[in-house]
Amino acid sequence: MPKNPRNPVLVVSAPPPFPDFSNFGSNVPRSKEKKYDYHKKANDFDFNDAAREVHKLGSTQFTGKQRKEFNNDQYKSLTGREKKKHKVPIKIARGIRQAAAKKEARLVTEMKEAGIVTASKSKTRRKTYSEQNRRNMRIHGPAPCSGFMSKGVLRVKK
Repeated sequence: MPKNPRNPVLVVSAPPPFPDFSNFGSNVPRSKEKKYDYHKKANDFDFNDAAREVHKLGSTQFTGKQRKEFNNDQYKSLTGREKKKHKVPIKIARGIRQAAAKKEARLVTEMKEAGIVTASKSKTRRKTYSEQNRRNMRIHGPAPCSGFMSKGVLRVKK
């Protein structure tokens, strides 16, 4: 028999080597969690929260341009700045614009046929740049908007 009996060994369970991330990144950030407001009565209804929830629920059905605009608005409300847009070559951008114009025209005709009333678009006048106008501009310079030319000098009345 040994003189000194051995002390019993205590088994200690060590924590896992990595933290538990199972509840990390939940959908509700800590700052946005709803805390009970003791001053609020049971029958009070917050219309701002309701409107925000309805808009967010409706946004799940957005597609294409609507969804991009909604996501950009969300990004701006969180960060305070516009989202960076991708650079697109001009030829590709023109094609995209033409396709969007065709789609818009088709949607307008479909709405007319269906009897849906929409706001009328304001017509903008485009400047006409013909070859004749360009040649005249190159030879004679810009047309004066006030006064008159006399012996090659533009005379402006005060």
